[in-house]
Amino acid sequence: MKNRIIITLLVFFLGFQLYAQERRIQEDGQTFLIHVVEKGETIFSLSKAYSVDRKDLLNANPSLIFGLKTGQELRIPVAESTETVAPKTEEQPQLDELPSFHSYRVKRKDALHFIAKSFNLEVADIVKYNPQLEEKGLKRGQTLLIPDANDLKRIRENREARRARAEQEVTAPVTKHRVVGDETLYSIAKKYNCSIADLIKANPKVKESLRIGMELTIPEKAFEAVTDVPAGEEFFIHLVESGETFWRLEREYHVTRDVLEKYNPALEHGLQAGLRIKIPVTEEVPDIQVAPVNEEAFTKHVVARGETLYSISNQYQVKITSIKKSNPVLGYRGLMAGETILIPNEVEAAPQPMVAEEALEEEEPEEMPREEAPARLQPLDYSVQVVAQERPLACEASDQARFKKYDVALLLPLYLEANDTVNRVRMTKEQMLQDADFMSQFASPEELPADTFKIRNEKIIYPRSENFVHFYEGVLLAVDSLQRAGMNVQLHVFDTNQKQAVVDSLIRLDVFQEVDLIIGPVFPELQGPVADFALRNQIPMVSPLSSAGDFETRNPWYFKINPTKDYLVRETADYIGEEYFNKNLIVLEMGEYKHLPEATLVDLCREKFFASAFLEGDRDVRFQEYNFSREGYWGLRRILSKTRENVFIIPSATEAQVSVAVSNINSLAEDYPVTLVGLSNFQRYNSIQPEYFHHTNLHLLSPYYINYQAPLTNRFVESFRRNFSAEPNQFSFQGYDVAYYFMSALFQYGENFTDCLPYHHVALNQAEFYFDRVSRYGGFMNRGLYILNYKHNYEIAVDGLEGIPSLLLTEE
Repeated sequence: MKNRIIITLLVFFLGFQLYAQERRIQEDGQTFLIHVVEKGETIFSLSKAYSVDRKDLLNANPSLIFGLKTGQELRIPVAESTETVAPKTEEQPQLDELPSFHSYRVKRKDALHFIAKSFNLEVADIVKYNPQLEEKGLKRGQTLLIPDANDLKRIRENREARRARAEQEVTAPVTKHRVVGDETLYSIAKKYNCSIADLIKANPKVKESLRIGMELTIPEKAFEAVTDVPAGEEFFIHLVESGETFWRLEREYHVTRDVLEKYNPALEHGLQAGLRIKIPVTEEVPDIQVAPVNEEAFTKHVVARGETLYSISNQYQVKITSIKKSNPVLGYRGLMAGETILIPNEVEAAPQPMVAEEALEEEEPEEMPREEAPARLQPLDYSVQVVAQERPLACEASDQARFKKYDVALLLPLYLEANDTVNRVRMTKEQMLQDADFMSQFASPEELPADTFKIRNEKIIYPRSENFVHFYEGVLLAVDSLQRAGMNVQLHVFDTNQKQAVVDSLIRLDVFQEVDLIIGPVFPELQGPVADFALRNQIPMVSPLSSAGDFETRNPWYFKINPTKDYLVRETADYIGEEYFNKNLIVLEMGEYKHLPEATLVDLCREKFFASAFLEGDRDVRFQEYNFSREGYWGLRRILSKTRENVFIIPSATEAQVSVAVSNINSLAEDYPVTLVGLSNFQRYNSIQPEYFHHTNLHLLSPYYINYQAPLTNRFVESFRRNFSAEPNQFSFQGYDVAYYFMSALFQYGENFTDCLPYHHVALNQAEFYFDRVSRYGGFMNRGLYILNYKHNYEIAVDGLEGIPSLLLTEE
């Protein structure tokens, strides 16, 4: 009964908080209602709820120019006749919608994730009713209001039902359009000022073909839905893509959701693909000033209103990636009207083919005067000098950190027990009699045992542990390098043996309680207990090999080295959209793929091609989807271009299908300019001849690339051979890179190195790490990707990096 009374009081208190806006005050003859801001509310939603003009709201609350804050008290100007009512917003719960609450006292080593998990809630559910957590964090001894999970579910269902009813009551008018003549999706979208993505969504059949006489539904949705911008404020335009989230926009552009909604009222209804929104330039966006090393290598271009990277790229016939490289600030924001950017003069400075130069040298008569020799173009220097931002004082090298002792736990499936027995060879009595060395140990045959074993002359490693032994050996070399640099580090190695019971027992060991860094386990199905332990004790934990699992979504101390398939797909789509937007893109369908992650690649590429055309306004879009199994090889030749580069993507995860597709593209490369853009798993397909990749000009994004010409790589190979009498494989390089990167961060900044990783640049063998949070309360994932180019001369070159902010690429 006592608990029931407490809960009732808590509900009453919360209800009082939610409806504190009923309090009135009088100032200078003006009546105001007091409203306490809740999480998720915006100036737009409040002005709409109270039927108050936003300017009046700003005049009554001048501090709003700095944005809304949860818990802030606002003055709502009202006329004397205004009745005191609750705001008319969908997000405002009614009294009968308030959940019941439990009270919870925070204990030592508690974490929001564990508290939420124990009550079957999300972290955001707890933060919503305890707004102090956003500013002050979780503290031992504080009391939290924990909403009942079942009540929250019921409230959400009721809210969704009300919204559905409201949408049915207010149906947006639609327009019908009958296709005539040579109309295209692009021309129709432009005519009605809507996005092609919305046209396709409203008319799914146009994905297959657009036929004369077809009646289309034109949605009444403006392509650009923005509000007025305060005078003197700088902003740029962002085109919303499918699957984009507010968190991604907040992280990428350093702007909160409230601010986005202030500039873009249409966002009140969520992020919709095809929507153009205004992004204000915040102080967190670095103001990167650049100066060309060689003025002749660049043209200065003043950005006009409405211009895009696509249109400028077309105008100067320069790749978007080259423009971004010359203007690093574009890695943090979009173009702004009136600014001046550098355009590399790549066309004029294109190097002459090597064959042509050799031919000139061979044909040049010996008696020809030197001044009459053919002139050769000197390569221009396209580099720029960048004034980078200074790193925070907390991320300067710490002497205290350098003299501290660190303990690192390494959890690998080494299968030590199996390795103890794998080199034992069973011997029968007949084999003993035939082995002279073995017989020399006994006086007579009668003394021979019935059954025994001998050790192999050439020892082997248990096959399932071989790659993990290589990884371990790479870690040992990293530890050795850091110890010689002065780091006091002790490595504790644990054999997980791929057994859950073993992992459960390891984290209970005394030595495990003192570690500063955990690397492993390698299999996500074994990581749960270790991830929980790392979260409770706030210890960085690294998942060194697998891209599976989702611990990074809820554990702020978790680091995933291998990026997810979804991230690779989205970055590949970004690359295709920027690099090949004016080419002939062909989706080569080898079978059903709609259920695969590769379907996202197709959808995003379609959006990017048509969206760039919409923004540019004068381009013929070449985006074609071709069913190879139905149309065959010869039909494919009919859609290829002799003059425009033909770029292929293959939405398939089956090696057999990709192999057939690559073989046919390879044949087409004899007569047409072709480029194949694949995913990193193409590198593992052994059935495809490597020369096919080079002949089809394969480009792909991969988190790994080993340059065997690099001095660091050569030193590593020599050291590995010297220490282990073997050749390193990819796992050896990976072990070194992971261990060296994180241990050197400990050595440089101490245990709290997490926030300093953006400034932590070390030379590695096969990776370029850049870690970024995957969500507001989550952990980190590596976003650094190489753009690999399989060249016709059978070399694999790096054409650049994706996913890494341009400022990081310019720092020493």
